[in-house]
Amino acid sequence: MELGCSTILYGGHDLSVAMERIRSAGYRAIELCCIPGMAPHVAIGERDAYYRDIRRRAADHQLTIESLGASGNLDDKDRFLQILDAAAAVGAPLVTTGPGGKPDDEDAFMSTVEKINALAVQAARRGVRLSIKPHVGNAVYNTDTAFRFMQQVDRKWVGINYDATHIWRCPQREVPEESIGRISRYIISLRIRDVKGRQSAIGPVENQVAGQGDMDLHAQADAFRKIPGLRYAVLEIVGTREMGVDDVDGVLRRSFDYFQPLFE
Repeated sequence: MELGCSTILYGGHDLSVAMERIRSAGYRAIELCCIPGMAPHVAIGERDAYYRDIRRRAADHQLTIESLGASGNLDDKDRFLQILDAAAAVGAPLVTTGPGGKPDDEDAFMSTVEKINALAVQAARRGVRLSIKPHVGNAVYNTDTAFRFMQQVDRKWVGINYDATHIWRCPQREVPEESIGRISRYIISLRIRDVKGRQSAIGPVENQVAGQGDMDLHAQADAFRKIPGLRYAVLEIVGTREMGVDDVDGVLRRSFDYFQPLFE
């Protein structure tokens, strides 16, 4: 398994900087973010030449485009369809997003299933899969809800974007490396970082750097490497938008140095 990195780390800097720094640190894949106000690296509704240029620049940096990151947006169908168009145009096989909705609310859960199944039809027409992250405070937020969700969606076009830090922080206080087996066959993308504590908020950047939190990252990596067909483990750290580029570089490189031996 190889390491990738989301451009969300460079949300305060342009895409050229993100690509250059991510590749120079040793990462081999990239999640391109399309998140206004947080990481606006890919715009929607542009001409084909715009997306071809992004694709070319990723290839020039020898970075595989792992996904297009589009946090939220499920309630704005027109925008999400444009996100799917952008993903197809840039050559991203996946669009990653959260499920939305409220936890432990049956109406919210079923509404989430209905929205994602409707969008999966559109995703299939474009040859793009939806990778949904079980997320603290959302309708799909732990292993049980993720398993139930996957029984009710089109599994050809919908899968799980697994981030152990969200499973760790769910109210059930799961141990991700112990519970992941129940949903591992549905995982089509992986996000990695650390976290200190089990509070709902992820906490400061420093506590997300590998080795600075409370999770057993070695045990998790062992579990992740057993997932068939999963090629990339992608670093996703939030809260770096206001950091200078050199400081983000430090977070990036420290994370790489810790995680690389775990996934070799």
